Amino acid sequence: MTELTEDEIREIFGDKTFFKGQDYYDSGHVLRPVKVENTLYAQVLGSASMPYEVRAYIDDKNMSTECSCPVGNMCKHGVALLLQWVNDTSSFIDADKFIQTLENMNKDEVINIIKNIIKQNPSLVAEFFMETGEEPEVNIKAVSDKISWIVSGELDYDHIWDTVKKLEEVKRSADRLMEKGSYKGAAEIYLALVKGALEAYNNCVDDSDGGLGDFVSECIDDFNECVKNIADTSFKDELLEKIVGIIDNEDYGLETEKMLAGVISLENIARMEGHFLETLMNIRKTSAGFSYTYKKDKIIGLLIELYDLLGKPDEKLRLAQYELANREDYIRLAEVLAQEERFGEALDAVRKGMELPEERTTHLSELYFDIAKVMVKDKPGLIDFKTSLAAALEMMSRYFDAKKYEKAKEVFHFTGMLDEFRSALRTGLKNRDNAVRAFVHDGELNTAIEMIHAEPVSSSVIIEASSAAADKGLRNESAMLTRLALERGRFDARPPIGALLDLMMDVSTKEELCDLSDHILKMERAETAILLLPYLMNKEPGLAAALTKKFINDVPVELVAQVARAAPDDGTDLCRMRINGDVLRSHVNYDKAVLLLAAIRDINAAKGNEAKWVEFIRGFAAENKGKKKLMERVRKEFRVAL
Repeated sequence: MTELTEDEIREIFGDKTFFKGQDYYDSGHVLRPVKVENTLYAQVLGSASMPYEVRAYIDDKNMSTECSCPVGNMCKHGVALLLQWVNDTSSFIDADKFIQTLENMNKDEVINIIKNIIKQNPSLVAEFFMETGEEPEVNIKAVSDKISWIVSGELDYDHIWDTVKKLEEVKRSADRLMEKGSYKGAAEIYLALVKGALEAYNNCVDDSDGGLGDFVSECIDDFNECVKNIADTSFKDELLEKIVGIIDNEDYGLETEKMLAGVISLENIARMEGHFLETLMNIRKTSAGFSYTYKKDKIIGLLIELYDLLGKPDEKLRLAQYELANREDYIRLAEVLAQEERFGEALDAVRKGMELPEERTTHLSELYFDIAKVMVKDKPGLIDFKTSLAAALEMMSRYFDAKKYEKAKEVFHFTGMLDEFRSALRTGLKNRDNAVRAFVHDGELNTAIEMIHAEPVSSSVIIEASSAAADKGLRNESAMLTRLALERGRFDARPPIGALLDLMMDVSTKEELCDLSDHILKMERAETAILLLPYLMNKEPGLAAALTKKFINDVPVELVAQVARAAPDDGTDLCRMRINGDVLRSHVNYDKAVLLLAAIRDINAAKGNEAKWVEFIRGFAAENKGKKKLMERVRKEFRVAL
């Protein structure tokens, strides 16, 4: 058997449980210890009138304990048993040797031993008459009490990882049962763990890192694996009742309804449906509006999935027709009809949903084209242009999805109305960004450029068009679009803007860059100027200096220094403006001051004006002689006598 130390026991059980168990061991509460293979057994005196039955399982990889106390496992009585083994191994009866002795006895001797054992403990006779099948190996009440204590009494709301760690200890006992083929006991523990986690959520724990949610997901998967191996329908019915109770009280996205898949049957689904629909009616009486609609979608959707699992399409359709009151209801009905390949009826359901006077949702219009695409090749006459156009404009009203757009185009193509669709798209789509995106996607850049010039589309869409033009080798068009995007502003520096700015600088004339700079100055767009400066200062440093001067307090110090070196005629003034502007206000900015002074030194060195630099730095020192720390930095950095 694997050797143990007290430190290892303490680490596994934690200080609180370890020291309580140590008191029990020191007080001599461990009675009649026995070793059988990798299992230790003893009776341990506790708070009850009768000793608790305790077992410890030890191997190379794991160590766990089980106990008849309310805690059930990994308790202080288990610690006491393990400490007895660590400190007094000789006190244990070696049952392995006794079993070897039995092998050498004759039949009468073995029978006499069994008689004496039964006389001492008559209840053991039941062990010889157990019915075949899985024996109960877990005190589920004790386990549930332990879990409840973990998620309530010992709960640390801000450190859920500690709670998860304790729950994982309980889960390991279920994992061992499953490995041994004791699927019922394991399933009950997994279910109790899910219920306990739900209790923790109800107690408002902080699971922002998702650790508890991941743990619940593992328990659900393991529960379902166990249920696959259980044939006892009455036991599954018991589990069903417990699962339904959990689902009724769970609204944290834990997907507890997945546990129904293994226990639902044609015999019990009607009962469960009745329960859920009754619950739904009670919600309707007390809570109208979104709350009821949300619950209805969840419950009806779940029942449809279960009837689908049981292969009952008629029942699926019956549930799908439940209270057709809003767009989501018609989406549900259309999806079920489409699954059953009743596409004509599905399309009618979509049309009815689209006619409802509700806020438009893209899901319904996307579903329209999913169904229409299946039907249009064989029955194009059933697809009318008016409905298709309304669905397309609705689908593209919020965002542009190239795949969904192509699907819509395919439907219009087969109905011979593609040109009419594109014409309506150019003028009728309220989201002008997406209208331009559609023409860029189709490679019709001239049309896209016309729309960009004529309408207030966003800079991000203009950049998309510019990138498409660059990909096609239309360099002048790309440069023009990039300049236009910079003029309109409000976009970021993510790719492909860098490559587009390089291209723009390479292609643009000085006059075009002057116009762009004037526009940025006039509109006072500091962010745009900062984005443009690294590219502009290499080709037109004078324009870069003008922009930097305008936004001197917004431009990063490092960039000011770069522009100053690139535009030496204005460089010293730019650096001095920034130094006087904010760098000298606090000693925390002295590093920036030194960086700008270094730029002034380099500018003078490049012109061969060493004497002018010395004159400048001494004048600077005289102006700031009271800033001793700054002067120390200047002397150290520039090695000049001040």
